[in-house]
Amino acid sequence: MSSATPRINFKYLSQFEGKTVRIAGKVGEKQGNNVILHTTDNGQVIVDRSQNLKKSYETNNVEVLGVWKNNQLSELTFFNLSDNFDFDTYNQMIDLSMEHKEIFM
Repeated sequence: MSSATPRINFKYLSQFEGKTVRIAGKVGEKQGNNVILHTTDNGQVIVDRSQNLKKSYETNNVEVLGVWKNNQLSELTFFNLSDNFDFDTYNQMIDLSMEHKEIFM
């Protein structure tokens, strides 16, 4: 059985150094192969898209699956989210999943 890939927000990133995670947010500025992702809890994450440049984000909000290492998320793939994606509800779900890891992870 493969291990679960946790959904997190900026608040929990430090707990997942070197791990594969999912994080959602609003697509921000492009900087070469990188994009700034404004996370659902108002943090900012540098997303290294160099492994996935052939695919473009089609919406303003995305969920990125990638490896968090050295203060940067190396994107493996992404999922387009609705432009009216509810960040507050997402954050509540993240907090509950971190509080009850035995159920969610």
